[in-house]
Amino acid sequence: MDYAVAGWLTKPLTGNVALSTANAPDDEARAAMIKFTGGAGPFTVNLPAVSKSYLVWNACAGSVTLTTGAGATVVVDAGDIVWAVTDGGAVKTPGYGGASIKDWVSSVAWSYNAGALPAQSGNAGKFVTTDGTTASWQGLSSANLSDYASAVKGLALAFAVAL
Repeated sequence: MDYAVAGWLTKPLTGNVALSTANAPDDEARAAMIKFTGGAGPFTVNLPAVSKSYLVWNACAGSVTLTTGAGATVVVDAGDIVWAVTDGGAVKTPGYGGASIKDWVSSVAWSYNAGALPAQSGNAGKFVTTDGTTASWQGLSSANLSDYASAVKGLALAFAVAL
């Protein structure tokens, strides 16, 4: 019972898998928390068709899709940690309007602000900046770092004066 509430499973992935359901101490699907490790994927992990919640950490280099084989699925991006729940059919993550929190923030920032924010496509490794009027993608420059250093120094001075 403790394993279902607070148990930890590290599961190496080399291909698509189904979590074991042996109804024994080595029952992978019973674990409360699962860390997937392994290659680049993408991988698909089949969960048993029973109600259960999982805390999932994707430590793989590629995405991991959680499914029961029926209903909605959850895609866990590389490096992400999500809470996934299943009613035995659909797999979902808590969020807003049926979307994960990450997806919801993305839709608010990029969909609701279409035209006000630049498109994401083709801008990997860049950061959104603004001149106060227009947002644009820019690469990180040494000027950004010098601004950061002076801001940190100013915060440290303000903190010291406050003490």
